[in-house]
Amino acid sequence: MSESAQPAQPEDPRVREWTGSTVVDRDGAPLGELEHVYLGQDDNSPTWGVVKAGRKHQFVPLHHAGGSGGSVHISASKQQVRSAPSAPADAELAPETEWRLTQHYWPQGAEPGVSGAHAGGRERGSALSVRRSRGVVSGTLLFLLGLWGALIPFIGPYFGYGFGSTQPWLFTMDRLWLSILPGVAAVLGGLMLIPSANRISGGLGAWLALVGGIWFLTGPSIALLWGSGGPGAPYGATAGSTIIRMFEQLGYFYALGALITTLAAFALGRLAVRSVRD
Repeated sequence: MSESAQPAQPEDPRVREWTGSTVVDRDGAPLGELEHVYLGQDDNSPTWGVVKAGRKHQFVPLHHAGGSGGSVHISASKQQVRSAPSAPADAELAPETEWRLTQHYWPQGAEPGVSGAHAGGRERGSALSVRRSRGVVSGTLLFLLGLWGALIPFIGPYFGYGFGSTQPWLFTMDRLWLSILPGVAAVLGGLMLIPSANRISGGLGAWLALVGGIWFLTGPSIALLWGSGGPGAPYGATAGSTIIRMFEQLGYFYALGALITTLAAFALGRLAVRSVRD
């Protein structure tokens, strides 16, 4: 570990470029204004910076940082920065302070003889943390599919796509149990996945959507237990050709449920893997 980190000299071009810029975490969330830049003694590269967020001053790692468009992008997460050890922003960064910061941002330990700026390459966050982008696509698709599943029984009759009745916005208990509730489960699961930066909350959202998808697949068959058991159960007979009836059953239940189940399982798999970017 280096003896100490020194404040960058005014003539250093990185100071002019970065000082006063907005520091952005690895997920794109703004952290505050960069007030000080410290350089390592070994290679004179940026190691640490002091960010001002309101009345608070926090140390952030500047190794692997990049500046563009008036922002400085760091590889740490907002949660890591918020929980970083506090220390006075002196002219020189004491070795003890740098060691504490290194242990915080690299809990798995630093390489012997290497300063915090180079310890372990890229820091890793909590085992439960995950990049927000991990569930955005699957969460958005689950939200849209769930919305379709919950609303299509009510708006489908407008364009001749429905079961039993040609009247739109007709509420029945069958529609509640077989379309609305599983659709809401998929919608809520998608909404939990989209912004999630935590494996627990994201996993709960994926499981909720998975339950909704399975219910879309199995609901029509289970509904025979409380329906009349005839060919029109549970919604009633459909109008139109055999091809139209096929697309109605796929769009209402089976293809919809298969897509939701597949996407939810895919999201669970991605959340279970911890990549080097987490």
